Amino acid sequence: MNSKSNTLLLSQLSMALARSRTAARSLAQSRSYSSQVGAAAAAAAATPSALQQKWESAHAKNPAFAVERDLPAPKNRKREIGLFLVFATITWGGGSIIAFNYQRMTSTPVTAALFTARHNDQVREVLGAQLNFTSSFPWISGDISHLKGFVEVEFDVVGDKGVPGRLVLKSRRTGKQNGEWTTTEFYIVMADGRKIDCDE
Repeated sequence: MNSKSNTLLLSQLSMALARSRTAARSLAQSRSYSSQVGAAAAAAAATPSALQQKWESAHAKNPAFAVERDLPAPKNRKREIGLFLVFATITWGGGSIIAFNYQRMTSTPVTAALFTARHNDQVREVLGAQLNFTSSFPWISGDISHLKGFVEVEFDVVGDKGVPGRLVLKSRRTGKQNGEWTTTEFYIVMADGRKIDCDE
């Protein structure tokens, strides 16, 4: 009985000793792994990264590369804005002049004056039958104001005989807007200064 008990006790002691040895080896391995990881981390921290190496290399070659600089000042666009305003003003002004001239060219006083002069016998004799503008878009000098009640225009004309002239029309309105218009001047002046009265 005592012999069996002693055997069992020895067996248990052997198993316990083996377990303690295994645990000691595991602890030693764990400590070794931790030290290796710590050493690797320390080495990685001590070793500069590739980006840091490039920066240091660039800084060594060109110290000004690493100097902090102010942002460049915004580009001065005053000249460009000025040119744009000049171009816009010229374009707008030119368009307005062309529009007003077209309005005068197609107005009733101008078309009526051209029609009347075209059928004047003396005009047909000197300039020709087909009296018209000298160009498809002639310049009509003067002004027409139905509000103020006056018409003062001049423009170049030519007939089928090729003789040029300048038609002059001046008219006034008596009274208010419904008043009667009175023609004060209506003639064609020739290049030699001769006048052909178109109101006859």
